[in-house]
Amino acid sequence: MNKSNKAYMYLVKLISSRDYSEHKLREKLKTRKFPANEIEDSINEIKNKGYLRENIYTESRVKAFMHKGYSPEYIRQKLALEHLTISTTEIEEVFIEHQTSQTDQIERLVRKKLQGKSDIDYDGENKILRFLISKGHDYSISKKILKTIALDNH
Repeated sequence: MNKSNKAYMYLVKLISSRDYSEHKLREKLKTRKFPANEIEDSINEIKNKGYLRENIYTESRVKAFMHKGYSPEYIRQKLALEHLTISTTEIEEVFIEHQTSQTDQIERLVRKKLQGKSDIDYDGENKILRFLISKGHDYSISKKILKTIALDNH
């Protein structure tokens, strides 16, 4: 078995257990010190055979980030770091398909952070707002939702 077949077989082994992006597969082959031409040949071969399902991988990453409470724009930025191209509109379509909105996410995250507390102080409010902003949510929308939920808990 030549080196090229080894690179190809390694890729098949990887993608048989789960989907990967082309970029991640390329990085894994580089880590294994395969020559650049063999990496390209192996990647092209799995693409030609339809084994590389980057669109499914991208959608699963969107869903994972969505369930963790990240905003569509934040998800787009995170996926760009993984060399995956997807528009905010396409991400929002996944949100719609799963009957989730940013408002739903913020409400769920706020309720989780409040854990049934009926009273929240200034520091507690700021801590929750920083958390929501770290997930890519808008400050003013987050503050409005937090205030509404805090009032409902009284």
